[in-house]
Amino acid sequence: MAIVKKRAALPVILILALILAFVLIALIGFIFGLRYTTLKNDVRFLGRVKGSEPYRGTAYYAEGSAKFDRDERSLHYDNGDVYVGEIRDLQPDGHGRMEYASGDVYEGDFVQGAPGGTGTFLYVSGDTYSGEMQNGMHHGQGVYTFADGSSYTGYFTENRKNGSGTYVYASGSRYEGSFTDDMKNGQGTLTFANGDVYIGSFINDVREGQGTYTWANGDVYEGAFRNNLPNGQGTYTWAEGEEAGRVYTGFFKDGLISLES
Repeated sequence: MAIVKKRAALPVILILALILAFVLIALIGFIFGLRYTTLKNDVRFLGRVKGSEPYRGTAYYAEGSAKFDRDERSLHYDNGDVYVGEIRDLQPDGHGRMEYASGDVYEGDFVQGAPGGTGTFLYVSGDTYSGEMQNGMHHGQGVYTFADGSSYTGYFTENRKNGSGTYVYASGSRYEGSFTDDMKNGQGTLTFANGDVYIGSFINDVREGQGTYTWANGDVYEGAFRNNLPNGQGTYTWAEGEEAGRVYTGFFKDGLISLES
């Protein structure tokens, strides 16, 4: 009977030993500043603290985690991104630099973990953006320069060209006017590299509506456009040659004078 009692007591002893071990580990962790806590922004932290602030350890987010070091002012994310700069509540907040695993680099202002304010993106493709940011996107006024040498200076909404701006093409052509969702929309001026100039209406990157096209040789068409060409009622004025001074007002179709109306 004594042997049975001893065997029955073993599980109890093991349980008590485990509880004691956990208590000792927790006590040692507490003495050396180890904590597990949840911040007001729902970011969880496991590691050392100084005072009541996280000092060195692992931050856990809704998606993924990051190694945090207050002395280095750094966050090394599990997806390969690396941030160095101002940190609040274990998120990039203030001025800093993010090197993304993709090879892209952003340096500038951050707001609650995402690029916000003003900053500069250097893309692995060779493109660059410098300007206002919001929620990690180009938003506000900025300059986007493409790897091929073309550039856009103007307003953005959520990474898209929206509002007034200037687009300079690598070919040397230049557009100044209104954009909607990355396309020329509304009134604008398109100056071609060869010297031709169009001033008028655009719809989805196409010369559409009323406008004036002036050729480099001085010829001028003023009237209706469709599919980038004179279409509809308009007036054509010749500037040189035997036709110099001649003016035709009438109907045009696909860029040519038409007898149809």
